[in-house]
Amino acid sequence: MRFLKSLLWLIILASVATLGVTVTLHVLSQRAALARLRAERAALQTMINRLTGTTRRAYLVVDGQVRNAAHQVVRTTLLWQEYTVGPHGQRIPLPIRKITIPGYIPHVDGIVVHFPAKFVEEGNLLRGKSLAFFRRIYGDTEAPVDGASLLGQGGVPMVLESRIGHPNPLERTLWQHIWQLLKSPSLASQYGVSFVQGEGPYRPVYPGHLYEILLANDGGLEFRERSGESSLVRHMLKLASQDRSHQEPAPGR
Repeated sequence: MRFLKSLLWLIILASVATLGVTVTLHVLSQRAALARLRAERAALQTMINRLTGTTRRAYLVVDGQVRNAAHQVVRTTLLWQEYTVGPHGQRIPLPIRKITIPGYIPHVDGIVVHFPAKFVEEGNLLRGKSLAFFRRIYGDTEAPVDGASLLGQGGVPMVLESRIGHPNPLERTLWQHIWQLLKSPSLASQYGVSFVQGEGPYRPVYPGHLYEILLANDGGLEFRERSGESSLVRHMLKLASQDRSHQEPAPGR
């Protein structure tokens, strides 16, 4: 009788132990599945961020406007500040440029290089984002060719000319062949480019407001107003004022 009781207890203990092991394995399996799910979700979110993300390429502020007797804006002076990339990937502002246009609706003329979506999804080092080269700004009532150039010396984009930036070799190569790439889709594919096109976003602008030019990672240029940045507007106006005072001759000379 005692032997049967001992055997029964052994059976019960074995069953409990087996159940415990089964439950433990199930919990570990659930945790592993949850970890995989979280990793897949994070990877998907990263891919979505790459596809839908934007990069700030420039700021624009109104320095002043001239109105006629009918209180219509006939001329607007703009402050343009482009951004480049430093040697460690940081955003670096280039010198502020002053531009005057007729009216109050600036058009930002640029050329955008689009890469295949797979490069953007993967976060490719060289082709993980669209590229943009700014050419000029012109008013709503003037021809584009009469606009103010945004290029540096020799007709090179400021981001490629600047010594403080860190353009990669691909950017320089693409700019050197930019007009051929615009004309020839087959040549574009040889450089790993989806397509190249000119873009010119525009909008009315007003004093005291900050505007930014964004470049979508998998898209084109966006011209937006940025709210809540009055301190940056004042900073840009102050810098432009200091530049003017340095350029003006001293009284009596």
